[in-house]
Amino acid sequence: MCHDTGPAVMQAVNTKGAADKRGVRVKRLLAVILAAAVLYSGWWIYAAQDMRRGLEDWFEDQRNSSWQATFSDLSVRGFPNRTDATVTDPLLLSPDGTIGWRAPFLQILGLSYKHGHVIVVPSDTQTLTTPDGEIGLSSDGLRASVIFEDQTVLRSNLEAMVLNLTGPERAVAMAGVSAALEKTDTAPGAYRAAVSVESIAVSPSNVTTNMGPDSLASLRAEMDLVFDTPLRIDGLTDAPPPRDITLQRSEITYGSVTFKLTGSASFDMQGRATGEVNIAAENWRDAIEAARNRGDLPPALSEGLIDLLSMLSSLSGARDALDVTLGLDRGTVLIGPIPIGTLPPLQWR
Repeated sequence: MCHDTGPAVMQAVNTKGAADKRGVRVKRLLAVILAAAVLYSGWWIYAAQDMRRGLEDWFEDQRNSSWQATFSDLSVRGFPNRTDATVTDPLLLSPDGTIGWRAPFLQILGLSYKHGHVIVVPSDTQTLTTPDGEIGLSSDGLRASVIFEDQTVLRSNLEAMVLNLTGPERAVAMAGVSAALEKTDTAPGAYRAAVSVESIAVSPSNVTTNMGPDSLASLRAEMDLVFDTPLRIDGLTDAPPPRDITLQRSEITYGSVTFKLTGSASFDMQGRATGEVNIAAENWRDAIEAARNRGDLPPALSEGLIDLLSMLSSLSGARDALDVTLGLDRGTVLIGPIPIGTLPPLQWR
């Protein structure tokens, strides 16, 4: 007896052919995925090596500029989508040894696919070297971000929940710290800067400062800065001070008293200021007296401030009100044509 098996055979052949085609497509897809993974891994390795090489070159550039610039270890991690560098025991010290910084570690965090935007996270403890001695810095939540293009700084932000500075004689405790810097188009080296500190307290270095509503002050300032050239990531230690500063707004509040400063100044090669600044305040005498009674101001400084502000207030025609414009001529402070003091030169190093 003979049976017709043709349709069954054809169906089997077709099924096998379809399965083979699916198998080929799967193999091709796996090959594409594997190739993409290999290419991306290669890109991450390149980005990680580029970050490492950039940091090593930066430290080398500082050494070529006669700075002491060292670290004990440098590692880059974060695969697959991050390039996070950790610099262990970084140290920077100026050629004359008067300006420096060191910390247990510094992290520079970035995205492997987004060059030119990094987040900088230092350790909670750092040490600053200044001409007046070392300053210990402790913080909570301190971090900064920098956006740059072709090594030119375009924007930068800094924030900290707590930032404490302890020097040889005084300690400063700050809370709610934020700062921002952004390049503007008004001049090649022009930037707009803003600083805000919600609470500031000052005490002798051997006394623990208790932050609270009666803290020494709060600070808010907005200003325009003009440098000779734009700020560069690879040349911050060699950057000169700004040649022009315009205070759009600057307020220091102590209790119920707010000191307001506005004005502008240009700086010569020696860092001496020429321009004018306006100072305004109400009930300033109570604020200085309260600060002196709490020990926030050294007696010699508070006496000098009272004498100076009393003289300035007399020009406003009121004992406790202050609204006066001071002239600046190469560092000399003037009331009209009369010199009343000098400002220290503006220097970064």
